[in-house]
Amino acid sequence: MEQRQETVEVEKQKNWTNKHRKKTLFSNKHLLPYWLILPTLLILAVLTIFPLGYSIYVSFQDFNTYGQPDGFTGSNYAEVVTSMTFWNSMGVTLLYTFGVVAFEMILGLFMALMVSKDTKVMGYLRWVLIIPMMLSPLVVGIIFRLMLNADMGIINYMLQSIGLPAVNWLGTSGTAFLSIMMVDIWQWTPMCFLIILAGLQSLPQDPYEAARLDGASRLQILKDITLPLLKPIIIVALVIRTMDALRMFDQVFVLTQGGPGRATEVISFLMYRAALRFSDYGYATAGLFILLLVTIVLSYGMIKLLTRNEKAGES
Repeated sequence: MEQRQETVEVEKQKNWTNKHRKKTLFSNKHLLPYWLILPTLLILAVLTIFPLGYSIYVSFQDFNTYGQPDGFTGSNYAEVVTSMTFWNSMGVTLLYTFGVVAFEMILGLFMALMVSKDTKVMGYLRWVLIIPMMLSPLVVGIIFRLMLNADMGIINYMLQSIGLPAVNWLGTSGTAFLSIMMVDIWQWTPMCFLIILAGLQSLPQDPYEAARLDGASRLQILKDITLPLLKPIIIVALVIRTMDALRMFDQVFVLTQGGPGRATEVISFLMYRAALRFSDYGYATAGLFILLLVTIVLSYGMIKLLTRNEKAGES
């Protein structure tokens, strides 16, 4: 009897100890997910959050002619938004972005529709079509700089061989702007093509079979079935390419250096020149943050506009 009472007392003592013992941070199961993602958060903080915070700090700093911080100032943003050079570059950037994105989306959709069938030939053709996207933008710029050369370029040689006059592609304002647009369209249309093609191959086939049984034409199927079902995919491709085109730098740097005059001087190249040529890091960082704000507003606006139209169509 006494032994049983001792056993009961020992069990009570163990239960009380287990119930009231202090839980360490590592033994708490509720905190375990946070400990597991902590390394990722630390890497994100080092590679993203810290540079972003430091960039904000730099945008409020005044720099001397030697590129050294010279004290806090709030005039960098005011100097950017009151600069006619900045607004000229903003206009060039927006015109360039809307032009290349529109062409790339239309060509990407057309190419995806052409090679959407799962055949061996189409599989090889898809690989060929995405080759430009795999090349470095600097390499593409150098190749096209040689091809567009006014004296020795192959494009002018082909024009002259059929009796047409040579064109100074990179030496005049209009043709220089069209040239950098052409290079971007050639390289990045495959990205839109790839995203839209993936969306096409994931669409359900039941609506298509029903439409064919009802005698719908290909144009009607494209208009009433394919495009509405593809709208979420098109939004993704549109936003990605818009954000990428707004910060375009490589082609301008290699092909035109912002010229002739300021005809191709996009925001990224203007701020590069302000920072690395004139050591005005505060002005350059402030300008790039304004470009970031414009990018966010445009992307959000496109998403809201397209989704609102979709909801209106459903209602």
